[in-house]
Amino acid sequence: MTTISVSAMTKKLVSAMTTLSVSAMILASTSMFVLVETVSAQNVDLGTEAQREAGRQIYELKCAHCHASDGAGDPVMSTLLRPAPRDFTASTFKFRTTASGELPSDEDIKQSIRNGMPYTAMPPWPSLSEKEVTNLMYFIKTFSTDFAGVFGEVVPLEMPDPPGMSDESITRGREVYVENQCADCHGDQGRGDGKSAPTLEDSWNYPIRAADLTKRWAFRGGSSRSDIFRTFTTGLDGSPMPSFDIQPEEDQWNLVDYVYSLSRDNAGYGTVVTAHTVSDPIDLSAGAASFDGIKPVLFPIVGQIIEPGRAFFPGVNAVEVRALVSPSTVSFMLQWNDMSADRAGKTGPSLPAPDREAEPDTSITYADAVAIQFPTDVSAGAEQPYFIFGDRKLSADIWFADLATSSATHYVGSGADRIEVSGPDLAMSATFDAGQWTVIFSRARTEENHAAFKEGTFVPIAFSVWDGFSRERGSRRGLTTWYYLYVDVAEKPSPVLPMMAWGFATLLLGLGTTFLVRRKFGNTESDRG
Repeated sequence: MTTISVSAMTKKLVSAMTTLSVSAMILASTSMFVLVETVSAQNVDLGTEAQREAGRQIYELKCAHCHASDGAGDPVMSTLLRPAPRDFTASTFKFRTTASGELPSDEDIKQSIRNGMPYTAMPPWPSLSEKEVTNLMYFIKTFSTDFAGVFGEVVPLEMPDPPGMSDESITRGREVYVENQCADCHGDQGRGDGKSAPTLEDSWNYPIRAADLTKRWAFRGGSSRSDIFRTFTTGLDGSPMPSFDIQPEEDQWNLVDYVYSLSRDNAGYGTVVTAHTVSDPIDLSAGAASFDGIKPVLFPIVGQIIEPGRAFFPGVNAVEVRALVSPSTVSFMLQWNDMSADRAGKTGPSLPAPDREAEPDTSITYADAVAIQFPTDVSAGAEQPYFIFGDRKLSADIWFADLATSSATHYVGSGADRIEVSGPDLAMSATFDAGQWTVIFSRARTEENHAAFKEGTFVPIAFSVWDGFSRERGSRRGLTTWYYLYVDVAEKPSPVLPMMAWGFATLLLGLGTTFLVRRKFGNTESDRG
């Protein structure tokens, strides 16, 4: 299925020759390199000196902050970001249309510049012109002599057109997923929680996370079925993700279809979650079943990078929210995917967290945690508290769940460094299953001096999630800005009477208009007669 170019064969030959005698290796390599050098000398495009210099200027302005001036990846940023910035000097690129172990094509590099890497620190650069992108690509190629040598000429693989997708192909794809041990890294349900996931590292020994296959909008190599097939075929060089050549080819497509079926086309992030009305308070022991039939709203989680303790790449990137309101209580169910359930160690919304931990104390562990926050005084008007736990002028109610325990704590925050326990009681339950946390909060709708939830109102709401595996605590966490909770009206007036009234009024208006028109024009015709 896979076509291997001359340079890919050369790399494989060089690897194999390490087991040959010195004389045999010299003989074999000389003949092979002469052949390839002749070809590559005619076809490798390194740009002109002027183009590379123009690319250097763009690189220093936009890229060197993370990738370093020498292209080797800044050591400081490499400890802060996940994945770490690419080391261009190693000539190892994840996203390519070329065979595993090969250099990327010029167009591959340009595509990465244009599109960026979703859900990483690498942004897209749509503001760059095609000429600027090309010049930047030429300069990036100067960081490794491989581009100018015998491996410099590459031929993109020819990818087949995708066949039709069916329930049968998805079912067979699940079997292929199991047979090829994909769950070891990606988890049984594809949520990135496989048994090997916590141990994964890239080629530079930096921690790296297995992709959450339930969020294909975050796939960095593209989210179409053709993109997924290409990723399986080429692998992601520099990462634990190998290339696959599953036979028959139909099974490779079946695996694509199964992975594709695990998520929707796009994130569909929301801005408002509705608290639907129920007649009685929920039973926490029933768990998620209490929220059956309620469509979740997905909110994006980003790193807290404003206050000290910054999290440039948080362990959680989205949270699903459902809400219910009874005459006496309001309840929320939060769900998010997590690589592991960290139920031991410290946690808390005000634990100190340095911006960097060069040598973290691994004897101290941190637990997963989650919080919901509201303005303490919802009636304050359009002005809202600072979204990082309030401010001195407007405080925030914080519902905090330590997932190492079975309890929740109610705090009031007047800033990230001014958080105090301040009742009322909160009910909470938490479960972890197949890479997903489910946490339910419940509280009385009305509490003196705290956020109230009156029907027919919009209440600002925000979320924070701490990933213990990533050593998140205090201000180091993932969070959202303010969104809204709409508290539904319990008894909605019937539309029948208003509809009848409007219908009757329309009828009277029509009859009255007809009478007046006939009267006016009828008299005119009579006068003429």
